[in-house]
Amino acid sequence: MSNKRKVIGSALIGALAVSLAGCSSGNSDAPNDASGEGKVVLEYYTWTDEEDYMKKVVEAFNAQHSDIEVHMNTISNNSDEYNTKIMNNLSGGSAMDVYSINGTSSLGLYASRNQLVDLTDRVKAANVDVGAYGPSYQDIIEVLTEGKYYALPYRTSQYALFYNKAIFDREGIPYPKQMTWEEYAELAKSLTKGEGADKQWGGYYADWLTAPLGALQQGTTLLDDSLDNVSSWLEYMDRLYEQDQSHMSYKQMKAESVDWIKQFESGNVAMLINGEWTVNMLKADIAAGKTDITFDMAPLPLPEGTTDPITVGGVSTFIGVNPSSKNADAAFEFARFVAGEEGESIVAESSVLPAYSSDKTKEAFLNATGIEGSGYFFEANTVIENQPVAQINEVNRIYGEQRDLFLFHEQDAAKAIANFMDQRKSVLNP
Repeated sequence: MSNKRKVIGSALIGALAVSLAGCSSGNSDAPNDASGEGKVVLEYYTWTDEEDYMKKVVEAFNAQHSDIEVHMNTISNNSDEYNTKIMNNLSGGSAMDVYSINGTSSLGLYASRNQLVDLTDRVKAANVDVGAYGPSYQDIIEVLTEGKYYALPYRTSQYALFYNKAIFDREGIPYPKQMTWEEYAELAKSLTKGEGADKQWGGYYADWLTAPLGALQQGTTLLDDSLDNVSSWLEYMDRLYEQDQSHMSYKQMKAESVDWIKQFESGNVAMLINGEWTVNMLKADIAAGKTDITFDMAPLPLPEGTTDPITVGGVSTFIGVNPSSKNADAAFEFARFVAGEEGESIVAESSVLPAYSSDKTKEAFLNATGIEGSGYFFEANTVIENQPVAQINEVNRIYGEQRDLFLFHEQDAAKAIANFMDQRKSVLNP
């Protein structure tokens, strides 16, 4: 998913603020004859990046249900267009029945505005195996939606280290395995060479990737009272970008609006820190003839003193039901299929990491990726990237602003953290 969670942002919050709340419960299932065959016809909305694999899920569901037919509608996710149009659908009486939700903060906001059907009773009655979604989903339900199920997850996110095999072969260096962040920095520095168009970067760390990965791996979050680990992570970022100059600088990426995936696909980047969606994007571009890169992946580097693999992420994409839908039961049946083992196996077959964990979905994912290192996603302990609180988007925004000022060398790390903590108070305790 390009630029990952940029679908979420200030536009979503603004749209939610003006949207209508308090819709009907949406429990009836009156037949919809739009198909001309007496079927219940569901209008499902998602964003364009998901079209390839969600189309396959829809087709599989329709093939198994003679009484329900799902129509898939896609909206561009550029510049928050998806969230804006979904909010218009929710408040404007659209025929939309079921829709995808990008990110935990979006889930919390939609639920708090009564723009998702409470599925708790249906989830329990259907004996949905919610434990298969892992502990991050339970944290979200307990903290963000007060124990109620407003949507089911069907994708999860994890960060890893991707690498260009050709560069390592050419340099005569063994492929990366589990290493520390210190070892990663030294390796990236040793692989950086050349100038101008011939520049070979040892690593690439995208400018939009604001999460303090190393601090999160140490158990520190942006909501904590002590942010010493976050401060250290800022200093580490500056080392990669400016001191070692082993990564394209933050200033250059911002100034030139560099496309991270194209930069890696060009063949002049040895290592890339990014999320699991990278596998799907690279394989799609290879199949389309856009690049001939040979790549694999290794575990996310670890803080010093840590031995067991720890990555950052958690369930990230959900499907829920519009309270205005006249076909809520049928919509839940589709949502349950999408987020169940069969639908998730189809998602996994497109090299997309499923939220539902089972032997079947794992096998489907590993067979689809065809890369040796992808098993790591099922072996690492995953810590939550975004804490399940309603204000997390705003917390991330102010952290990003202070991070930018630090990386542009307009303030030191101590000042960035102090300013962030001061502004955080007004967000968490308005």
